[in-house]
Amino acid sequence: MSAETNAAIDAPEKLPLIHLYIDETGSRHLDRPGAQAKHGFDWFAIGGLLIDHEHEEGTKQRLQALLARWPQIRGPLHFTDMRAEKKGFSWLGRVGDEARTRFWSEYKTFLAGAQVAGTACVIDRPGYAARGYGKRVGEEKWLLCRSAFDIILERAAKYAQHRGRRLRVYYERADPDTDARVEEYFRNIKAKGLAFDEKNSAKYNPLRPEDFAHLLLDITGKDKANKMMQVADTYLYSITRGSYERKFDIYRRLLESGRLVTSQVPGAMAANLGIKTYCFELVAAAKNNKSRV
Repeated sequence: MSAETNAAIDAPEKLPLIHLYIDETGSRHLDRPGAQAKHGFDWFAIGGLLIDHEHEEGTKQRLQALLARWPQIRGPLHFTDMRAEKKGFSWLGRVGDEARTRFWSEYKTFLAGAQVAGTACVIDRPGYAARGYGKRVGEEKWLLCRSAFDIILERAAKYAQHRGRRLRVYYERADPDTDARVEEYFRNIKAKGLAFDEKNSAKYNPLRPEDFAHLLLDITGKDKANKMMQVADTYLYSITRGSYERKFDIYRRLLESGRLVTSQVPGAMAANLGIKTYCFELVAAAKNNKSRV
């Protein structure tokens, strides 16, 4: 193999990179009920954060400094456990109001100061069912994670393209079957592009297969010990909850701090690169009815 060929193969690796860290929340199976939560919403979402490769080490160091100030934290940051003050975060229920307030203030300050772009595709499960997608059969019947993954990956790839970068994807490992499914989704898009109906998706200016082949580098599974994945967990839940409740505290902090991808791209591009809420017609109707009361 010639030196020129080697240089051509290695060149993409030398382009600046953006890393996409993604997690899931909610049930991906439309025919299986989601977990009953106090907030009453029924969602499935994939997302987390985008971060420039060169900013990752500094973000990890800032998180490590926060953890050092709170030696009670002995395991991964899991946002639902933190808010519920259970499992590895049961200590939050015993430290007193002043210390608890200080912890959340420091954590929110860290999140708001991170050099990242929060992103997600949030699907309202009742709205998805109301559109009739659950009645599809065979190859036309997708799991919710297929729709959400394709959407989040394309938007992240467009963001990388806008920034003159390429994209490397990291996802939180689950079970072997789910991990294999996620990696297969990635390989299909990288090789063939999106499988959405061309007519319905035309308004979103979808990337071409050759665009994906150039922009997407690879995908790697990470466990909960990975610090960036822990931050992605909080970002995902906050964005998902905030898609229903704009006043949700951490969502509002991220929004006001400019940490969401929707506010980090030109306004004309936000509809195609920003956070995606999908099948929210029932949510919007419920809010309209409530406002009339």
